[in-house]
Amino acid sequence: MPVILSAAHASPPHAIPQDFLKVAVGRMYSGKIPEQDIHRIHEVFDHSRIRERAFMMPLDWYLSPRTPEERNRVHREKGLELLLRASRACLDAAGCGPEQVGHVIFVTTTGLSTPSLESHLINELGMSRNATRLPMWGMGCCAGAAGIARATDYCLAHPEGIVLVTALETCSLNFVPEDLSRKNLVAMSLFADCCAAAIVAGDAAAKGKAAGPRIVAARSHLFPDSAGIAGWDVTGRGFRLVLSPEVPEIIKRELGGLLDALLLPHGLQRSDLVHYIIHPGGAKVLDAMKEALGLSNGELRVSEEVLRDFGNVSSVSVLLVLERWMAGEGSRTPGYGVLASFGPGFSSELVLVRT
Repeated sequence: MPVILSAAHASPPHAIPQDFLKVAVGRMYSGKIPEQDIHRIHEVFDHSRIRERAFMMPLDWYLSPRTPEERNRVHREKGLELLLRASRACLDAAGCGPEQVGHVIFVTTTGLSTPSLESHLINELGMSRNATRLPMWGMGCCAGAAGIARATDYCLAHPEGIVLVTALETCSLNFVPEDLSRKNLVAMSLFADCCAAAIVAGDAAAKGKAAGPRIVAARSHLFPDSAGIAGWDVTGRGFRLVLSPEVPEIIKRELGGLLDALLLPHGLQRSDLVHYIIHPGGAKVLDAMKEALGLSNGELRVSEEVLRDFGNVSSVSVLLVLERWMAGEGSRTPGYGVLASFGPGFSSELVLVRT
């Protein structure tokens, strides 16, 4: 079975407390929307369960109109700096040299670059010129788990292979201050920026290295007629968020069955799961997951911590949960676990692991 050897992240430099952001956003919209809506903004921030979020640029930068070209330049240039930091930390933690990496996966949904950023990463880190590349765009919050799943596919075909999975999201660069919709205001209370990486190794490549969770299986699911649930609309001002309030209900209704479909071929039931490495989409999404799976004993504690400390960082979030879980004592407990996320499509990505 392929093995996850390490995970690491790199945060942008501008970390801002949620209470400060609540006041700043309220002032930004004062006089532009009814006073009772300002109160609702404060309530959204207060109920977010987020303590702090990090952004690519200082807060004042976002208060002036920015062209899509300006925003994307920050994603490309400063994002590459974060990719390099996270990748180096991840390689060091795994005890791997960059020349050992045979395959690089890069996921993002918040900026554009051609050539895609993993090509620059290969050059900057001195990886093999024969390393294969898989850039993945447009899967949103699903993409971190999908990256782990596609790395698993590669390692099953190449047991001697080592895969670097990277995720970069710069959600703040897509905030549109002129958009007064409730959907945009909710986004401004929730999303943030970060970068993370993970190393997945095939059986042969993992020998002699520190043992991490083994990957047993992966499963994707695309819900029919659900394209309007989450994603981006492309406008003249850049990307405009598509995010339906139905998401928690969909998760509440569907997660149990999706998990059963992942477990059944391996003779497992939900009661066999010990570990939960799950993308924290937001407070309501976490509550929906608890209700769907009957969790009430702190099983999603690490996901809640990541939401508190980072906000929602789209594809990066599940890798942040993975990193924190691998660093904790809980990951030493033998048993099965699930790494999971939901995202645009509307879709889910689930990975079954065993410690």
